[in-house]
Amino acid sequence: MKRVGSGLPNGSQVASRCPSTAHAQQNQVAVLPVQLLKDSAAAARDNVQAENGFQMKMNAHGFTPEELVVQVDGQCLMVTGQRQTEGCNPDGGRFRTAQRVYRQMQLPRRLDPAAMTCCLTPSGHLCVQGQCQALPSHEAPTRSSSRLRSPGL
Repeated sequence: MKRVGSGLPNGSQVASRCPSTAHAQQNQVAVLPVQLLKDSAAAARDNVQAENGFQMKMNAHGFTPEELVVQVDGQCLMVTGQRQTEGCNPDGGRFRTAQRVYRQMQLPRRLDPAAMTCCLTPSGHLCVQGQCQALPSHEAPTRSSSRLRSPGL
């Protein structure tokens, strides 16, 4: 079976291979590089979610990091991927398949896009993670409640 291509713009393919955490394009859309994890132990370590963090997982089985584009535009996360393969059947017939993935979701307001990471596990799961920025001390929640409590509660 021969891989025909991804059908994604060349700029997107190059951006997804960039070793930096995230970089801003001229239109203020950050493209996250997709890191391919080589072993299951690394995938298990990256599966731990922090208390004040964000994590999104999706099935991207069969895709390579170059065929996936993960973008952050303000508070919106968008994952797109496209690939085509062609080959021959044992009886001599030819075939062509196309696969696409797409997911879009809102991000938490305090999420720092520059600190987000994206990885593809050996089993084909795409995982996007990020940490929320700490609240300023005057906005941080306190343990005591401003409500009055009755003695029975």
